[in-house]
Order: sequence, then C-alpha cells, then structure tokens
Amino acid sequence: MEVTLLDPQSSAWLAETDHLYAELGGIHNPSLFPYHFIQAVLPRIGGQIATVRQGDNGAVVFLFPFAQHSAQKEYTGRFHALKDGTDWHWDAAQTSLENALQDARIRWYHPDHPQRYEPTHQWLGDIDIGRPDQHEAEQIRSLQQQIWDSPPEFLYPIDIHSADFALGTSLVARVGNEIAGFLFGFTKFGGYPLPADWQTRFQANVRLESQTLGVLPQHRGLRLGFLLKQVQAQAARTQGIDIINWTVDPLQYPNAALNFGLLRAVAFDFTADYYPFRNALNRVAASRFSLTWLVNCARVQQASLLGVQATVVDLRHRPAILRLNEQWNQVAEANNAPFIAIEIPRDWTSLQHENLDEAIRWRTVTDEIFSRTIGRNPGQYVVTDVGVDGERRFLIAEQAGDALWGRLGAA
Repeated sequence: MEVTLLDPQSSAWLAETDHLYAELGGIHNPSLFPYHFIQAVLPRIGGQIATVRQGDNGAVVFLFPFAQHSAQKEYTGRFHALKDGTDWHWDAAQTSLENALQDARIRWYHPDHPQRYEPTHQWLGDIDIGRPDQHEAEQIRSLQQQIWDSPPEFLYPIDIHSADFALGTSLVARVGNEIAGFLFGFTKFGGYPLPADWQTRFQANVRLESQTLGVLPQHRGLRLGFLLKQVQAQAARTQGIDIINWTVDPLQYPNAALNFGLLRAVAFDFTADYYPFRNALNRVAASRFSLTWLVNCARVQQASLLGVQATVVDLRHRPAILRLNEQWNQVAEANNAPFIAIEIPRDWTSLQHENLDEAIRWRTVTDEIFSRTIGRNPGQYVVTDVGVDGERRFLIAEQAGDALWGRLGAA
C-alpha cells in the first residue's frame, strides 16, 4: 500500500489538483467538491489530499478535519476510487494513511454509499431553521444555481449534508413550505494567528469555517442570513467552539453590513486574489477578508437578539474618522489615526457588470490599502464597523492594540 500526501505549498499543487479533478470526472462527477474549494479552501481549513495505490488500483482521499482528541487529530476520509469494483484492503489503507498523517485517526466516508439524513427544526418567529432532510439537501444544490447562476464546477455535493458526512454546519431556513436559504461550513484545524491575548483565552485549535450562505432574492427582507448565523453560533457554543471564520469580498457592502454591523464579526486578515477563478460575481481579482467571529464574547452575544438593528456609523457626524480614499483615488495615509474609513462601492456586483475598468480600479486601490493597513500588529487596523455618507459606503477600522483586543473579546 503506497500513500502520498500532496503538499499545498508546492509549486505543483495547482497542476496536481487539476489533474486529480479531471481524473475523477471533473464537472461530470456530482460527488466532487468544486475545484476552487479543493485548491484554495481545503488546505486552509487544515484538510489534506492523499493518493493511495494498491497494486494497479488507485484512489484519491480528501481529508476533512472532523475532531481533535487531545493532540490527536481525526479526519473524515472522503474516498474516491479511480477504478470501479476494486476490492480494497481497508485496514492496510487506514494504517498507511494514519501513519502518513503522523498517527491521526481516519473515519472513512464513501460518497456513493446510501447516507442518513437527520432533519431538525428550530422555530424563530415564523422561520423554521434546522438540518436538512435528503430532499432539502438536494434543493441546496439547486439553490446555488438559482442564487448565483453557478456552473456545475462551482456546486457542492448533495451528500455532504448527510449525518454520516457530519458537516460542521448544515442548515436550511424554511419559509412556509419552501427552502428560502441555507448555510453550511466545515470543522477547521487552526487558522490565521490570533492576537496574543486571544490566543490564550479562546479555543483556537478547532474552529468552524463557515463556507457558503445563500438566500433566495424574494426572501431577503426576512433577515434569514442573520438567523442562520445565530443558529450556527448556538451550535458552536454547545460544541465548545469559540471561533467561527469565513471569507468575504471586502467590497460587497450588503455583506459587510451583515457581518460587521449586525453579527459584530471583525477582520484583521486580508488576502489579495484569494481564489484562482473568475465568474459573474468575481469578474476581477477575487480578494477576500477572513473574518473572525468570537461567538462567546459579550459584543457578539448582545447582538443576537431578534429585532436587533445593524450598527452603521454616519460619517457626516464623525468628522474625526480619517478617510483614506475617495472612490478609487487614495487621499490620505493612516498616520496612527485611531479610526479610519475606507470607501467601497455602493453596488459592487452591478459595477463589475456595468463598468469593468472602474471595477478594476476600485479593486486595485482597495487591495493596496487593505494589504498595507489591515492586520493585528501595532500600527495596523481591524475592521469593526460599516459607515455611510449619503449614498457612499465605507468600512470602519480601529487601530490594533491591547485595548481593542480587550474590548472586542470581553466576556
């Protein structure tokens, strides 16, 4: 039995994953994860990819973080055989793979086997939120197409919502007799470093990576995204998880209003051109913030009540907040100002379709500002709020430091 772990830091990573994706059937294999997830997200959540050879037969195993027992990690091994009908020696394969992972534990998972679904229900007003049944799981895949016009290579497999695969988060929002929205995410080993104070106070080894949240346009006035995230936070607390991360496009103001103004997440990690793809929502470089949501801190829990309003700073009444740019023109340096405002487009999705050259200028300038100013180190800034000035839209950031970490993480 021969096991090889692919190295995501290798210059061959993209070519190797492209080859495996094609070898497993690519867009014609509905049990495969999207290729951008395999290439960019799986290694960032602590997952791995292994190839297994048994004589002339081979398989690809996608390893998803499942749990950590003391120092020992446990993975879900999502098994894809390269040839049908192979009689695998499972004990030998498991031993070889666990040894390659330095004695981690493997729980095998076969996406082509029958799966169990265990739906749940939690009523929040007139909205029913819970884990999906099999029919609802099938609808999640179709909702991805309806909401974003996603091509097949961007769709997630149906079976990941089963009880057997055991996603970190799998939720649907039911309105009347239909699925109006969904949220799913993954257990994650580690993540971006935390400020020193948080590293000692919060459980950082196992987190949740909240991957995809979608709501049908006709239901977007019901605050389903907020409710789905609140149920996710409740579940995380019961599992002893302190931190939920997810990535967002920093130029999408409606998402920023939800994430910063309502959920009270923060951003101090930025990656330019995070995803190696272009699509209808990302016609320019797909840059991303990684958000940190401290679900057990007072600032977050105080915002969890039904009916709470988003915090939006009216910059017309806050002239002391330093504005770093006007549209795609830089106008100022931060120069240790306690607060800064970074302007972003009012409607980033429409702008990309209506004026691509202007969208490129926006992305280029804001990428430079975020790369230079956003971070956890002294002299850098943490995005904590959103702001407006008439029709103009802004992200508000505060200077990093012990005082800020203490306030944001207060119990």
